[in-house]
This record gives sequence, C-alpha cells and structure tokens, in this order.
Amino acid sequence: MNRYGQSITWGPSTAPALFTGSILSYSYRDARTRQLIEDATSDYAALVQHSQKADINFEARITEASTDFLDLSMGAKIVVSGVTGGTILATRAIERWQLLQPKTASIQATHYPDMTGESGASAGATLGAFTPDQSDLDIVLPGGELIYGTYGLGHAAGVVHGLTLEQQLTITEDDPSPDGKILGAASHAYLRTIQLDLLATGAIPATGTVLGVSGGPDHASGYRIESAELKFTTAKGKMYALAGVWIPALEAA
Repeated sequence: MNRYGQSITWGPSTAPALFTGSILSYSYRDARTRQLIEDATSDYAALVQHSQKADINFEARITEASTDFLDLSMGAKIVVSGVTGGTILATRAIERWQLLQPKTASIQATHYPDMTGESGASAGATLGAFTPDQSDLDIVLPGGELIYGTYGLGHAAGVVHGLTLEQQLTITEDDPSPDGKILGAASHAYLRTIQLDLLATGAIPATGTVLGVSGGPDHASGYRIESAELKFTTAKGKMYALAGVWIPALEAA
C-alpha cells in the first residue's frame, strides 16, 4: 500500500496491539468525571473535573500467529505500547466465530493514569485463539492463514452458525483521593459467557444443562445454559440461540 498527497496516518496498522493478529480497530478515549456545583439561585457556580481514566478498545482478525490472547482468569493488568504511566486493567476479552466470516477477537480495558505501583497480578497472554483445527478446510487460499467461519465447531443440536465467548472481570475502583484521583482498584468476579447460534437439526437443549462446543478451545465447555431460544424467520432454517455462563466454582461441580 502506498499513500499519496496529504500526510496522514492511514489505517490501523501502526496502532498498539493488545494481542497478535491483523488489527481492525483501536481507540483510546481519555475522560474525566464532570461535577457541576450550583449556587443559591440554582445556576452553576463551579465546574469540577475529577477521576481521570481512559477507555481502550482493540479488535483484530485472528491469524496463525494469534497464540497470545488474554486469559483474564489470571489477572487484569496489561501493558499497551505507547501508553505510559499509571496502570491498565483489562475488563473484557471476546472471541467471535461467524458463518462465512473470519474469526475476530477484541479487548476492552481501562487506563488509570494516577494508579501507580506494581501490585496486582497481570493477565495471562497464553490462550491460543487459532482454533478450531481447520487443516482439512480447502477453501481458504493460501491455507492456514486464518480461522474462517465455524468449520470444525460442532454441537449435537445443530450446525454452528455463530459462537461468541466472552471473559469478564469486574473492576471496583477505590474512592477518589482528596485531589480527585483514582489511586487504586480491585479486579474480581471473573466469569465467562457463551452465545451459540445453531441451525437446528436436533432437540433444543434445556436451560440449566451443561453447554459445550466440540472443536472449540478449552474455555468453550462447561457452561450452564441460561436461555434457549427457538427462532423461525422467513427464507431461513429453524434456529436455536443459546446463552450460558461459567464461573470458576463450576470447575469442581
């Protein structure tokens, strides 16, 4: 790719990467909390801006090099190239498979510029996102470059048309300091959720039962079904939409 004319930054290729993949988008939104103080006539007499923090969003297409996707069960702290000072805590890590589309994944995180110190565990960059095994899929040329569609994923109730796995962490911030800065926070309440869309070929799974997807990564199993929806649409086959949840306590259940 060559650029001509005006000198601008084109595309996301130079953006920071939160895991290895083909970058689709990156954003960093710095903001402060607004507090308006009224006087005796109910007009605004003062403006206070405090509790500075920044939202980070990153999305990339999964490639054969995507072996470092974040494992938030290990911790929340991450490092982002170009973001200096303070602490960055990841809150969401999402993987998406969709029929006839490349697999994508995204990360949501928050940068606390006034939160210093080295305490707290880091997120693991250990999950291999290049799943399932598609070595027999011969429609992607050249082969082995990306995960395409839902080939290799399976469920007894139907053909997988879409799968979303999401890791979530709750971040509870400390009360602001007297000078309006966020100096500390706790990450806790790790859970995973699953969204599974199936072209129905069998009986719909019951709520409360265990849901897993064959061919998927290790963290695509052991969920408890919260909702099971039957859907009929014009010019489309009967579909099931399943949603489930997993928490670490279910590991031994």
